[in-house]
Amino acid sequence: TYDELREENTMLKRLIRSMQSSLESRMYTLQSLERQLKASLAKEQREAWELQSFVQLTEWSIQEMTQRALEAESNVEKLKHEILILQRELESSKAENENLRAGQTMELGAVKHNIDFALQNLHEIITGANWSIRQLASGAESLHFVAEILKSTGKISEV
Repeated sequence: TYDELREENTMLKRLIRSMQSSLESRMYTLQSLERQLKASLAKEQREAWELQSFVQLTEWSIQEMTQRALEAESNVEKLKHEILILQRELESSKAENENLRAGQTMELGAVKHNIDFALQNLHEIITGANWSIRQLASGAESLHFVAEILKSTGKISEV
């Protein structure tokens, strides 16, 4: 029985060593997984911060473009009003011109001055309108760009 006990003791010692080895292996694996989890969490936090920064920048850009679009619309309205005034002046000048042709007496210099003034103002309004149209087109391109960015952001978030 002494030999049996020794043999059993040896077998138990081997079993304990095997279990200790297995336990150490599992602890190493657990530590490795903990490190990977911490790294993954840090990466996710960094990505979340970058995404939040990107969203804030995008929101600021949208607000800026909206403000520019509102200003451009305001300029367009002012220019439309000026165009109406100049069209009235042009019609008045045309009527005066017709009166001159009909034989009524009016000073030719005043008519020429009115026509020149109307044409000059009309040219300024056209220039301003062209500028506003370019600004609106630029704003529209910027909004399209932001929409593409947001679309990409959505795809990134899904990933």
